[in-house]
Amino acid sequence: MSVFTRAPHTKSLSSLRSMMVDDIPNDDGKNAAEQQEPMSIGHQQQGQPHTTGSERREPAPIHRLVERDLPYHQSMNSLRVRHQTTKPVRFFHWYVEDWFHVLLRFRTIVSIAIFVAIWTSFLLLFSGIYVAIDRNNPNIDCGLGTIGNPITFYTAFAFSLETTTTVGYGLPNSSNAFFANCKGLQVAIYFQMLVSMFLNAFLLSFVFARLSRCEARAAQVLFSNKAVLKRDVLANGTKRYMLSVRVYDADSMYPIVEAHVRFYAVKHGSMHAKAFEDVRHPMKMEPMRVTSPNDDLGAVLYTSIPTCATHHIDYHSPILPPSKRRLGPEDGRVLSSSGFVLDPCGMDLREHDSYTGSQDGLRCVVCGETYTTVVNLIQHIQYNQHMERHDDVPVIGSHQELDVKALFKDRSKRPSPRTMKRVEGEMVAATDSGTNSGADTKIDIDLPAPWYEEYRAYLKQANIEIICVVEAIDPIMSGTFQALQSYTIDDIEFGAEFAPCILADKEGGKKDIGRLGRWFVGRSAVGRSVKVDLDSFHDVVNVPETEKIG
Repeated sequence: MSVFTRAPHTKSLSSLRSMMVDDIPNDDGKNAAEQQEPMSIGHQQQGQPHTTGSERREPAPIHRLVERDLPYHQSMNSLRVRHQTTKPVRFFHWYVEDWFHVLLRFRTIVSIAIFVAIWTSFLLLFSGIYVAIDRNNPNIDCGLGTIGNPITFYTAFAFSLETTTTVGYGLPNSSNAFFANCKGLQVAIYFQMLVSMFLNAFLLSFVFARLSRCEARAAQVLFSNKAVLKRDVLANGTKRYMLSVRVYDADSMYPIVEAHVRFYAVKHGSMHAKAFEDVRHPMKMEPMRVTSPNDDLGAVLYTSIPTCATHHIDYHSPILPPSKRRLGPEDGRVLSSSGFVLDPCGMDLREHDSYTGSQDGLRCVVCGETYTTVVNLIQHIQYNQHMERHDDVPVIGSHQELDVKALFKDRSKRPSPRTMKRVEGEMVAATDSGTNSGADTKIDIDLPAPWYEEYRAYLKQANIEIICVVEAIDPIMSGTFQALQSYTIDDIEFGAEFAPCILADKEGGKKDIGRLGRWFVGRSAVGRSVKVDLDSFHDVVNVPETEKIG
């Protein structure tokens, strides 16, 4: 009996079965469809050199957007992006319009040198003005030089410096004649002092802005050297793959405010290969939804204690291998091309939202009702089949056409890998007699050891860089800052978790650090409850296979 003989919007059972067969990995780890034509990473650009299958499989070198250039495996919290244009004059107004922030981005020594040069030029300018005014009135006593003997440039510079700083060393020739005789000189003094006030205000604001930059606070937000990718198996047999990083604020006694965490995936592909240096690539930063802490609640972290941020590599994740994406949600329990999976419409979704009943991700192809999980969809189909048989509803076009066993994979009744054995290269359930019990006992699950090879191969082939962003507010200056960290295939540990790094404070009873110590530091960490072992902060431990399989 066909499954969807009268449903034009749904594929037939035979086509569904053929797709299931095509998605079964072969001995070399590739699907049948992938063996016929290798899949290239990204889009083929116009003018891009043709590459063979072996060249396409060879991963290109990766150049991080976020470089780890600080001790303790940390980064400078900046992206390595620069501009290229043949007409730079067009874009010069960017820096002119925002000159203050451009000046703040310079190094402190460079900024100070620029300001000293501007201030000195200002003094020299008015020194020349004073010399010119005195020489234009040689027969009038302006109080700068004597009659017939105008002021020299060196004396004018000293007078300009005295006027700007209002030091009051004394006037040239000990005369106050410029207050009554030379109006032009009074105007010059007025404008010099006016400009001097603005320069002093600018210098004060610049020094304050430079020293109080909240972005420097990000240097104390520490990220783990490695990210861990771990597999969890639920009670119904569904496997979940969780990517986690560890975050800690080293200045834990003064916690940062409203810390949020985000993940982004950057697929470099082959853009850094020599053959593609002049090719424009559609690279973008794809958001990765955060499972813990829940990004629906803001993904808020409290970083005074080392904590983990976790991303679930589900059906909607941008770092899910394409072969697994074709298998569909819930780790391939229903094919994405079966018609039962709703189109995400370009939105960044999470499977967890379907599990908790807040987002429908599946629909019935017969009646169109939507459901959150495969279990709910199966119950709907079975219930309607029972009611339709009771009411003598025609089979064609009803739920009775749906073959639940053929469409949905039942993972809850599959034997444990410890009760399986390999027969002719395939994993089958072992019977009491130790022989194969038939074709129905074949199990389509992956072995414990190489489960991560598909993820490792895709992360390496696509040259994926995972960027973790922690954004928070400095409690002292009330400014927002961002801390960045980058992870590539070389920075990911598979089948592992972070080792504990917190221990009890043995000096918990020694709270008195003396008056001198309290005068210097105010509050002391001595006598606190716990200590964070920074030597083991980056450590990871392998998870036993028994824990990963369940």
